[in-house]
Amino acid sequence: MSEIALDEERKKNNPIQSGSNNISMKKKQSSNTFEKLGFPEGMTYGHRSSLRKECSRFLRFAYLVDFLSLEALANIYTGSVRDMITRLKDLDVNCDMDEVMNADFADQNQATGPSRGSDPLFKVDLALKHELPIPQEEIQEVQIDDFVLPPRGESKPEDFDLLAHLTLEEEKEENEESEEEDPNAEPEDEVAIPIYKKVVPNIQKFWIRMKPNHDEYIAVIISTFSTGLDKIKAFERWSKHNDLSPYAAALEEWDEKVGDSWEEPDALMLDPKTWI
Repeated sequence: MSEIALDEERKKNNPIQSGSNNISMKKKQSSNTFEKLGFPEGMTYGHRSSLRKECSRFLRFAYLVDFLSLEALANIYTGSVRDMITRLKDLDVNCDMDEVMNADFADQNQATGPSRGSDPLFKVDLALKHELPIPQEEIQEVQIDDFVLPPRGESKPEDFDLLAHLTLEEEKEENEESEEEDPNAEPEDEVAIPIYKKVVPNIQKFWIRMKPNHDEYIAVIISTFSTGLDKIKAFERWSKHNDLSPYAAALEEWDEKVGDSWEEPDALMLDPKTWI
């Protein structure tokens, strides 16, 4: 740059000598590209050739900056998605549902538990829909022991099932006479009647509704990935930018030029979707 300015100063001070040593090839009056870039008018062919070479290198550098930016954006996005999928898999495999269901969330020690170091990924609400009917084929009858407390038995209070162990005596009719028991008769052995209780192994599938439900949950994840891909478009491109158009216009047809044309695209933000 300083050499060009020095030569132009010499040419003004000694036009004869400068004219004899250098061949001056002026462009057309309409081609004032170098003047837009801040260079003096009437430069020699050698100076213009050097400037076009530097412009070509600068345009290649602009493409290189975009390539590095796209690579970085793609790595950021794929890394974030990979971490999220790994976290979801870890929660799915290592979550102890018995511990979660039996935890007393009124107790601060059990509710919070050990520090996880991160906020929850999603908020899910549960609603009880016990009014919904349960298909008959989902109901099973499981035999249970009779409820007999010590010393006659070994049952515990928590073993009592209100729906299975509690029975009602048949109501006698008014005209029915009660038979008198013979005190000399031998007592008959009581016949043990098996007791069954009805259970639904997967009752949560019918009476508990999750909001968002399974399909909405998947849709939220996909929407989050798509939104993240849009939000990451935060880098403005260098290549094919209008601010660099004068550097592209300075090149001749025979000069090395990256790309077919230097027309600014509709979207200036870099889109890493093609790199992912």
